[in-house]
Amino acid sequence: MKPKKQLTVDQPYAPLPVRLVNSLGRKTTPVFDWLASLQSEDLLEAATRQTRLQDWGDPWFKKALTALLDSVNEEGKLTFFGRLSLRQFLIGNLGSRLRTIEVLKRFPEIRKQKIHRPIFITGWYRTGTTHLHNLFALHPDLRTALFWELRHPCPNLDPRTADPHKQIRSVRLDGKIHSYLAPGFNAIHSLEADKPEECLHLFDKACTGTTSFFMSEAKSVAWRLLDHGIQHGYEFYKIQLQLLNWLRPGRQWVLKWPYHLWHLETLLDTFPDAIVIHLHRDPCQAIPSVCSLAAAARAPFCESIDYDALGEFWLNYYAAGLERGLKARHKSGPNQIIDIRYPDLKEAPLSVIDQIQNIISLDDYDTWAKSLKINTQETRSKQPGDHRYNLSQFGLDADQIGERFAGYIQDYNLSVEVVH
Repeated sequence: MKPKKQLTVDQPYAPLPVRLVNSLGRKTTPVFDWLASLQSEDLLEAATRQTRLQDWGDPWFKKALTALLDSVNEEGKLTFFGRLSLRQFLIGNLGSRLRTIEVLKRFPEIRKQKIHRPIFITGWYRTGTTHLHNLFALHPDLRTALFWELRHPCPNLDPRTADPHKQIRSVRLDGKIHSYLAPGFNAIHSLEADKPEECLHLFDKACTGTTSFFMSEAKSVAWRLLDHGIQHGYEFYKIQLQLLNWLRPGRQWVLKWPYHLWHLETLLDTFPDAIVIHLHRDPCQAIPSVCSLAAAARAPFCESIDYDALGEFWLNYYAAGLERGLKARHKSGPNQIIDIRYPDLKEAPLSVIDQIQNIISLDDYDTWAKSLKINTQETRSKQPGDHRYNLSQFGLDADQIGERFAGYIQDYNLSVEVVH
């Protein structure tokens, strides 16, 4: 048996061509600064020029964009290539927003689509949300959002005529480029064009996603999203789900994004009949794991990474997410929120599914159970790469975390297993 590949992020990494681009950018400043401009007016103009559309919808959106860019420009530590990459990413999302708003005008029936009793999987990052989402995706009657359609929910002004194969090829190409830029990232969080993916990519169209503070050091925008809320983001998110349901109807949606935990109250306001599955994991495992993920995301795009500051940020941000998520439960009904422990999901996934099934009673359970057994056997037969990380790498220690989350650890019986 081949040994597992061990993955860790110790220093920022950029391939030679990227380093050359950065060197050129530094030497030619300010001649080529316009190529990597992260000014709101420039981005809006570029998206308008590409789409020939100019209705941005809710004016709150422009405030969110400006706040995002202010944070990135002031504290993001992006290289020339990083700014260039983020610029193209944002212009693509802005164009998608413009097309979506125009399509809603042309096809008003989209707003009548029902998103009935959706299932949302959430919890801190690195708590098994992706694994559970993939298990739910095996159910024959559940509709998941695939990565290619999340990236391009509205590729043209009549999305019914769009070729999904073209969109899949485009996302796969982007994935190959990303794998080249950030080697090993997919082993931490796999991104496959035709597989289920998280809601993040729809929120990015409203500038209320987390991409900006994962790929850069822009921490203030993360706190702003909590201080000002993202009601607009959820409203535009629901519209995009209605669009996707209009294009490819689903009986019941199952969706996943850890960041829903931070905004659980808004989620429940937007989808009152939602079922929420909240995963729980030992914070001494989850916090350094998300720090490692964020470091891997930033490595190709940032001049430097402050690992201690990264650890401090996620320690505090996890605490804020947990506090807000638990507080939001007062709006939930009986059995609307289902708690699942990560150790149980890891050791006995079929038992966890039985536990969930006993509460929400999905149809066609026997067919689903057979698929789950096959999937579980195949998963255990594979030898994925180890994702290596530790607390000290990010200036953290077990006693600090154990004290900070003592009540949570006790309430959910999360034994502390320190990562060395």
